[in-house]
Amino acid sequence: METVLAIAASGPPAPAEADAARLAAQGVGALCGFVPQAALAARLAGAHPAAAAGVVMLLPSLANPLAVARSVHAAWPQAFLLVVRAEEDIPRFRRDLGVAPMLGRHWALAAAMEPELTAALRQALASSRQRRQLRTTLATANARLRETHAVTLGEYHRLVTSEHHLANFLRHSQAAVLGLDAAGAVLFWSEGAAELLGVPVRQALGRPLAELGGWAAELAQAASALTPDRPQQVVEQIVEFAGQQRALEAMLMLTPAVAPGSRGTSIVLRDVTARRRAQDQLRDANLHLQQLVSERTEALEKSQLALLQVQKLEAIGKLTGGVAHDFNNVLQVIGSNLQLLQPLVQDAGEAERLLRAALAAVDRGARLSSQLLAFARRQPLDPVPLNVGRKLHEMDDLLRRALGEHIEVESSLAGGLWTTLADGSQLENVILNLAINARDAMPEGGKLTLEAANVTLDEEYTRTVPDLAPGQYVMLAVSDTGQGMPPEVAAQAFEPFFTTKPEGKGTGLGLSMAYGFAKQSGGHIRIYSEPGQGTTIKLYLPRSFEKEIVPPKHPTGPVQGGSETILVVEDDLAVQAVVVATLQSLGYRVLRASDAQAALSILQSGVQVDLLFTDVVMPGPLRSPELAQRARQLAPGIAVLFTSGYTQNAIVHGGRLDAGVERS
Repeated sequence: METVLAIAASGPPAPAEADAARLAAQGVGALCGFVPQAALAARLAGAHPAAAAGVVMLLPSLANPLAVARSVHAAWPQAFLLVVRAEEDIPRFRRDLGVAPMLGRHWALAAAMEPELTAALRQALASSRQRRQLRTTLATANARLRETHAVTLGEYHRLVTSEHHLANFLRHSQAAVLGLDAAGAVLFWSEGAAELLGVPVRQALGRPLAELGGWAAELAQAASALTPDRPQQVVEQIVEFAGQQRALEAMLMLTPAVAPGSRGTSIVLRDVTARRRAQDQLRDANLHLQQLVSERTEALEKSQLALLQVQKLEAIGKLTGGVAHDFNNVLQVIGSNLQLLQPLVQDAGEAERLLRAALAAVDRGARLSSQLLAFARRQPLDPVPLNVGRKLHEMDDLLRRALGEHIEVESSLAGGLWTTLADGSQLENVILNLAINARDAMPEGGKLTLEAANVTLDEEYTRTVPDLAPGQYVMLAVSDTGQGMPPEVAAQAFEPFFTTKPEGKGTGLGLSMAYGFAKQSGGHIRIYSEPGQGTTIKLYLPRSFEKEIVPPKHPTGPVQGGSETILVVEDDLAVQAVVVATLQSLGYRVLRASDAQAALSILQSGVQVDLLFTDVVMPGPLRSPELAQRARQLAPGIAVLFTSGYTQNAIVHGGRLDAGVERS
């Protein structure tokens, strides 16, 4: 079983890195021994190079692994160096390597994690085995060449001729080949060496290598250190020629002696500048790719989190929409009966006061139901091209009264503000709710800033927001100087009934309604908040290229009755009863039907009907919009009034009322 030598900063090594090293060695069927850095020098000096470990692993605890690696390489040039670093330290270590790390060609860098470390160790052991087999083959061949035997005259001439041809080939080749004698003087200097190093052959031959330039001193020292037990060494260095830095790789080999006491050292030089440059470019490209992958992964995670949040709110919206529909029916029955009861208890003192309180509670319930429907995106919208700046100006007095004197209000409206397609009354509710939330976040007073501007959301922004298209939007921002929100609170702020206010101080539906309105209008809403730094809520509504429409004001005044005939179509009998009673109390003649088919039969009978009063969602095969169409065919002058708190795509599509349908 092969042995891997692991070098740590001190002994025994830290349990984590020791376990990692042992686990990697076991994964490739090898043993792992440990040496502390303090004992490394003695180990390198006392051990024979032939007894060196095949793979030396430098553990992450080493403070200066590059220096340790170079010392190991100098003593054991045949060992494969595996530098193990923490994943976050790898980019910095690569930068520290520079152009020429002087570690030879047999080294690698691996992250201290599985399965990467085991894979790197497996490759290192395979490389070590291949080089060991090659050295054994070369040693056998050299031993056979050194065997003495009788040489004939013909063999001698052939040998001289081959040596002559070999010398001519090396001398005139473009390869940089050098030969040194035992004293370090130049015996051989190829034309390739003259071109690469800038030293002519005549100037080099016979001179000590160390005198030929600053770059040559290191080569001469490495050549003198070669021994029969350590006959080869690879030296990498940075040299400067003609003002340019170049990377050189030198292979030094101790050739067999031709006479007792003699030695010829052979050196082959290569210019590896281009290779180093390519390696640097590849390293930089890999780092850039890793950064891009990291950024894309982060963006994908954000998109997934955003999608999960949207799906969560969508599921809650479906539940609240159904609840709001049933709640509306109950409120309608209660409210209508209370209104019918009102004339009977006029001037009745306590009874009249209790009746007014009950009616006020019904109104609050209706507002809650409306907010639930807005969050569920089932509130029928009547969008028109409007100017957000004009809407803020119209609401100025209302906002100041709602906020109180202790809140300073400031508006910042961009010039040339685009129009947007939105429901004006619902937008007013959103602005008012956001302003009231801001007021509640500033109990000691503060400043509320309303800002409107034109913005363009690009694909990078919308990538993390499901169901939001890139394009031009009108941005409405409501900012306060209040308490702010921590991230975990901001993440839940749009959920219905979620509130941080004390019991009885809020419904938790204001932001939910704003969220539903933004989504139903084809826009987006986002919270920016930090504890102690206030909160900004930005509402994005899509730009409209239509001309602004200023809607007329709704008439106000007392309710007036009439004598016309009204056909009431309602499947909920309790709701039907109170609607009929209310209309009859106003003087109208009322007919009733429990479904659309029954209502059609009444219309086909020829009875005069002035108004069709119908619920939107009805049981049976005939739907309310189809009933209205048939009614207009049978009685061209008939008016149609749809009533429902839950339209369920009957007269609303894409969050908007169908063409020809107006909201009252």
